[in-house]
Amino acid sequence: MKRLLTAALLVSLVSVGGCQKEAQTTKSSQETTKPATSETQKSLAYDFTFTDVNGKTHKLSDYRGKVVVVQFFGTYCPPCRAEMPVLQELYNKYKGKVVVIGLSVDYIGRSPEELKPFVEEMGITYPVGPASEKAWEEYAGRITGLDSIPQTYIIDKEGRVRYYEVGFAPSYKELFDKAVSELIKE
Repeated sequence: MKRLLTAALLVSLVSVGGCQKEAQTTKSSQETTKPATSETQKSLAYDFTFTDVNGKTHKLSDYRGKVVVVQFFGTYCPPCRAEMPVLQELYNKYKGKVVVIGLSVDYIGRSPEELKPFVEEMGITYPVGPASEKAWEEYAGRITGLDSIPQTYIIDKEGRVRYYEVGFAPSYKELFDKAVSELIKE
């Protein structure tokens, strides 16, 4: 896994893109898929609750025992949109063992139903809803310290953030699949 992550680092430094949370401009990022820090691994992921576009309430801790992939995204963000089919594929491939959650940072404080046309346009079948300001602060502020999107976190069966990613590059498809499959086996 370490060799795979190192190779991806080199490839992604050339082609990683992300968006500012508040702006609609694309920028390069030197952040790449990496294991979470040992401090983060020791603590549980922030246990957020959200309501999806269909009105169902979800709580992260309800998915203990499964691997969870959480993406913070913006509907205006091209790299976020490019990552969504990869996440949908993971969701379909590992259905029942992996939960994928999409949290929109540009819909914070808005009704989840407002996101429904976007979810339908993107063909997303995993749970999607507005992020809470607190969830965004706990993940982006505490773990990465960056205000860029997408930010994607892979959480193990025990509720610990094990991997995270800022930005998106096509090479992440293989990285995400490898990380998820290894966590499922643990």
